[in-house]
Amino acid sequence: MKFRAPLSVAIAIGVGIIVLLGYFFGANSAGQPTILGILRDYFLQGAVVVAGMALLVGVFNLTSAHAKKIRQGGGALYSLVTVLALAITLVIGTFDLVMTYLSGEPGLTWTRWIFENIQLPIETSLMAVLVVSLTYAATRLLSRRLNFMSAVFAGFVFILLVTSIPALAAQLGPIADIRSWIMSVPAVGGARGLLLGVALGTIATGIRILVGVDRPYGG
Repeated sequence: MKFRAPLSVAIAIGVGIIVLLGYFFGANSAGQPTILGILRDYFLQGAVVVAGMALLVGVFNLTSAHAKKIRQGGGALYSLVTVLALAITLVIGTFDLVMTYLSGEPGLTWTRWIFENIQLPIETSLMAVLVVSLTYAATRLLSRRLNFMSAVFAGFVFILLVTSIPALAAQLGPIADIRSWIMSVPAVGGARGLLLGVALGTIATGIRILVGVDRPYGG
């Protein structure tokens, strides 16, 4: 069923306004939930269900795409590994959930083993690749554009790499202090700036949807 544009816009704006007002007027002076609070929770729970279904649809679509590659033979090895990993993780996760439900105690032993012994090492390896890429980018930047900012970037990368080695960090007292300052001041400030930018962008997008300027729901 496809809604007409005015109806879909009205539904989206109405639900958004109710959820927004529910955060400000969701409870009375006695702490009891109001109608707005109840509706807010209802809509949010529905959004969680829809998001979960969307995730399942995405997993099914991903599996179908890799199964098609396996049948066609193009990149079949990587697709086969992906499908097998998905199936094994799904079976183990379901088994852990069933055992947790039957025993009444949180277990998830095998799922935790997968995350600690497979996913975590892979993520660590990706971080190592990122470090190498940043180092290479710093050297290329110095060779192509030597200015103050490129020198600062290369200096920060060098200090962080050197002081990340425990044996060297113990012998480089002042440089280790510089690393602590970099991690606590510029790095934290940059991360907060990114979070503020994401928050402002989210607020702006929400306002544009509420007033009907953006219509990602197909209206």
